[in-house]
Amino acid sequence: MRAARTRLGRALGPVLLAAAGVAVVGAGMCGVRFVPVLTGSMAPSAPAGSLVLTVPVAGEDVVEGDVLAFRPPAPYEVVGDRPVLHRVVEVDAGAGRPWMATQGDANPQADPWRVSLHGADLGRAVLVVPHAGRPLAGGPWSAAAFVCGGAALAAGARAARRPGCGCPPGA
Repeated sequence: MRAARTRLGRALGPVLLAAAGVAVVGAGMCGVRFVPVLTGSMAPSAPAGSLVLTVPVAGEDVVEGDVLAFRPPAPYEVVGDRPVLHRVVEVDAGAGRPWMATQGDANPQADPWRVSLHGADLGRAVLVVPHAGRPLAGGPWSAAAFVCGGAALAAGARAARRPGCGCPPGA
């Protein structure tokens, strides 16, 4: 019975990994993004180091209270050209040039910019996973280190299961 479970696990592992990869790529093609939170401006709802899942939202569907990922207008810049994640505190749809004002939950005042809602690349936050964004927050090298570390742990766990590894029986 144990051998059958081991064979099943070996067969299902790559299938599940491939399915997860297809899901992540497919989600990305549909505009779903994973946004790491770099600062504490959205604490406590999205503390620094969180990973936020966002889905695309049209400018005309933005309402006060939405938490959105967006790029601020020029001349404002952000670290690493990453999107800002802040709450919408005002929407003005009049005069043919709709815009929104935003503010971080932990910030005492609104952001200095007004973001145009016409043709803007906006993502509505739908899920916040605390601490999961830490590997991505440091840039591409930290993400690569996270992946390599995970691969090393997986290889070590696999090697520990081999006969003659010095592990106690049944480990």
